Amino acid sequence: MSELKEIYLRRGNVAQDYIDISSDIFVEINNYFKIVDCNLNFCKLFNLPRAQIFGLEIIDIINENDRVRFLDIMRRAQRKKFKDGIIKIELVDAKKRVNIHTMKYNPVVDDNNEIRGVFIKFTPFTKRVGDDKSGTLFSSIYSSLTNLYTIYATDKKLRISHLNSSIINILGYSREEMENKEIVEFLVKNKKTEKNIKELFQSMESNGKFTGEVLYQAKNGESIPIYLSVSSLVHNGKVIGSLGIGRDMRDEKKLESDNQAFALKLQSHSKLAEFGMMLQGVAHNMNTPLTGIKSRAQLEHAKLAKFKQMINEKFGEEEDLNKVTDSISKFLSMIDMSVSKLAKIIKNMMTKSRDQQSLIKEQLNLANVMEQELEFIMSNQFFKHKVEKDIKIQSDLPLIFGLYSDFSQSFVNIIKNAIDSMYNSEKKALSIKMFLHDDNIILRIKDSGKGIPKDVGDKIFQPFFTTKPKIGQSEGEEPTGTGIGLDNVISLLKPYNAKMSYESEVGKGTEFTITVPIKENQKKDRG
Repeated sequence: MSELKEIYLRRGNVAQDYIDISSDIFVEINNYFKIVDCNLNFCKLFNLPRAQIFGLEIIDIINENDRVRFLDIMRRAQRKKFKDGIIKIELVDAKKRVNIHTMKYNPVVDDNNEIRGVFIKFTPFTKRVGDDKSGTLFSSIYSSLTNLYTIYATDKKLRISHLNSSIINILGYSREEMENKEIVEFLVKNKKTEKNIKELFQSMESNGKFTGEVLYQAKNGESIPIYLSVSSLVHNGKVIGSLGIGRDMRDEKKLESDNQAFALKLQSHSKLAEFGMMLQGVAHNMNTPLTGIKSRAQLEHAKLAKFKQMINEKFGEEEDLNKVTDSISKFLSMIDMSVSKLAKIIKNMMTKSRDQQSLIKEQLNLANVMEQELEFIMSNQFFKHKVEKDIKIQSDLPLIFGLYSDFSQSFVNIIKNAIDSMYNSEKKALSIKMFLHDDNIILRIKDSGKGIPKDVGDKIFQPFFTTKPKIGQSEGEEPTGTGIGLDNVISLLKPYNAKMSYESEVGKGTEFTITVPIKENQKKDRG
């Protein structure tokens, strides 16, 4: 049982890659005998993707003749009672073929040492296991890994003693050039990677394992990203070296870069559409005072014409002259107020345009950023006329260094989502509160919209996921979404170590909370 237990305890590290490519079948079940995790070979047995397997009954792959015995073994395992010797179990695959496997199992316990399930390994019965389990395990991994995976073993001083052909092909060195060299000689060493390399060695020294991304230096000078899992090799209770399994990340990095480029393109289109909508609102806001000026000017022009006619006919009475004078005075006052309003709107547009394009970190009062964005969002006629607003912003917030656009775009994305969520709501109310609390700037944006269903709650921060209709699929003027808004908020605020959380209830609304630490963002050169 020790080998299986060690593999289970090290899941997510070296063993996680191992169980996915192993010829053995690994599966974890809960106390109700339902599948909660498995490796790729188990998926092949069911002929289903992993996501569709979770929640199925493990008993479905056990041959009828062995089901009662298997359930008895599992129930005993839940009570920490184990069956000795080799256990043979007949498994049935998707084509109804029966194959004999040996079975090893281990209970899965939680932090309170309570059993929450069983971790099982099925091995084809024809497979022979040698006496040297460590050698057999290493040999299985060594021969099973594809060109995508690298593997090496080192001695206690982290000198390479074994390596597979994949790492040779990826890095371009010969086997002779790598063997007996310290692994650090093949890592990229600069200011950016220094911290990561230090973490690798500190982690190995303190707990005998490391998981993370490192950069290898190829012979041709290329820096190659490898997701590396390293664990100590233990023999007879003594550490004799380490085993490292890595996955070439170049294709994933390229895909990630392509996705980011696509997301930026979508964001650009989204901004243009949003800006176009804003301009329509701004034009409406500018047109209102202009209409007032024009109407009043026409009225006064008529009055003045009439007054001129009266002067020609008769000098008129002093009372009439005073009325006309007062009217002209009010007209001039109205012109002054209207033009001031237009000037404020235009100034806000110009300031936002300038600040939005700035790439230089400057001192920001987030209260001012929010107030300026709200002024601009007022051009959204739905928000201006149909949404009840409760806005409380503490004006004397501490200054922090940052890019205006990082915060303005984050605020707008969340507020726009809140506005869109209330499109079909009977009650349309938005609460925005920004205040200082425990050396943090807190922003809370709460709407009375449709809310976020629990079954999609863990997906809302994923790129391209949206609960809104996609562009071209909406009915009437219903808001559409690209699924990049919240993902952008996470990316924009990450350099500031800002945290974002939310609470939501379907049919009642959602509240997002952003927490921005102050002290660590008061240095201009941070990040």
